[in-house]
Amino acid sequence: MIYVVGAEEYKRLLNNVLREIKFMKKKKLLLAFMPMVMPTSPPLGIALLKGYLGRSLPEWDIELLDLNHWIHFRLMSGIASGQVALSAEMYAQMECDMPTLIGAANAFIGRDNENFYRNGSVYDVFAKSFLHFTHVFVKLMHKECETWQQTGELSPLLKEMCEEVDKHAPDVVGISMIFSEQIPLGALLGRQQRQQHGRKVFMGGSCFTEGVEHFLKWYPQSADAVITGDGEFPLKTLLQNGGRAALVPGVAYLRDDRVERCAPSFDKNIDQFGAPDFSGLPLKHYFSPKPVLPLLLSRGCYWRKCTFCVHYFSAGDSYRIHSLTHIIDMLRSSVAEGIRHFSFVDEMIAPGFFVQLSKAIQEAQLDIAYYALSKPNKTFSPTVLKDMAASGCKYILWGVESANQRVLDLMGKGTIKADIAKVLQDAHAAGIVNHIYVICGFPTETREEWQETLDFLHENKAFISAIHRGPFSLEQGSPISKDLPKFSITRTWTRSETPLGARLGYICDSGQSMEEAVESFSQALPFFRSFNPYARHLANYRDHALLVYDDR
Repeated sequence: MIYVVGAEEYKRLLNNVLREIKFMKKKKLLLAFMPMVMPTSPPLGIALLKGYLGRSLPEWDIELLDLNHWIHFRLMSGIASGQVALSAEMYAQMECDMPTLIGAANAFIGRDNENFYRNGSVYDVFAKSFLHFTHVFVKLMHKECETWQQTGELSPLLKEMCEEVDKHAPDVVGISMIFSEQIPLGALLGRQQRQQHGRKVFMGGSCFTEGVEHFLKWYPQSADAVITGDGEFPLKTLLQNGGRAALVPGVAYLRDDRVERCAPSFDKNIDQFGAPDFSGLPLKHYFSPKPVLPLLLSRGCYWRKCTFCVHYFSAGDSYRIHSLTHIIDMLRSSVAEGIRHFSFVDEMIAPGFFVQLSKAIQEAQLDIAYYALSKPNKTFSPTVLKDMAASGCKYILWGVESANQRVLDLMGKGTIKADIAKVLQDAHAAGIVNHIYVICGFPTETREEWQETLDFLHENKAFISAIHRGPFSLEQGSPISKDLPKFSITRTWTRSETPLGARLGYICDSGQSMEEAVESFSQALPFFRSFNPYARHLANYRDHALLVYDDR
């Protein structure tokens, strides 16, 4: 039997069918992590977003693209095959030749484990050359980004990068950045995707802790919106409402050349975000012989009193911890997939939580190795440290900063010099390797007080395996910048403008000047490098350090 319908009825039926087809076809979100930073492990931020959005938005396909990994592999494979030619000047800047650079890549991806795990002097040559390789190409690609901004001409490598994104044919592109080195490339990709393809582009990442207004004015065509704070809820809202940024918590955007933003909100129950989803990333092909997976056990900082710090601002004035059940489930799932090395990338793990965590890992009988960050106070007793070591803790990055008590108090560290020494000694005795941070030239710090820190390091050299260091930098938005007289700072000025705001200079009416602090720091560098027992550049590769310490 044949039914005949009129024209209007036919249109109605056809529209219904088209609506059904449109509903059935999922939209695609591509989450991209930008070059160029050290590619030893996968990016966590986009994996967290994929995990949450994949579960809460079934009408969207979520794909991940680590362009940082892609570009390093593209360059290294091109150099090895002769498709990418480097000038003698570039090799000179890297202080190596082509065989050394290729040897570094082979060692880092697991093709030369002998020279990675056993031969510290060879590893050091590889580590130095690969580090300089990244620095050289950061500068080169930044210049190519500037050229594109001025002429609209993409270099061959940047064109390939954009084409790599286009292969996914996304409806929306999310761009994640955590370091300033990534910003020019992220801005280029965002603008190219919007102008060439009309795609919505949303940006986020911890680099936007401060300075989002500056970024939007510096690169006004790069993004439809920038997300600050927790990214899960804002990005979900933007995907659901078609990208309308107004009144979405944590979202900033340009309207009529004016930056509009809504303050972020921070939900206490972070378990609801679920576990990160790293699927689609080449976990076994990063520049480490074995995969090292980053995990976030908490958001924010439990201390939140360090006067020089702005890092914890991205999580608000809060410290929110995942439940132990959630953490153990994440670890167990990864171990089942053959991954047992982890970096806990929390701002700082509280000693009380370490007690619970160590016990939970041991009760779950998980054979893992990990490293984390904390600060050395007397709560880290010998018993606590032994339990941490038994749970798989191979090393801790301790926020020491100074060994002068007056300076520690002015920093708001809440630590005691004698306790710091005791924790370092007890951790070493427990089998945990100590990496420490120090800051040279904190406002009002004298040369004698800086020397006290150097003397402390020398006295405890037997218990310290690496020093992460830097001269003091005055950060906009830090507690210091909001109360300059307390730190005897009499004047500040803009040294240079950046996409995230001004780099500040300052004059302090006591202690070392900025120039003197840089000089003191430079003079101490050979002393700092002498602490690394395996290789002096191992401290530049945190994930590698974990593998080396676990192997031993």
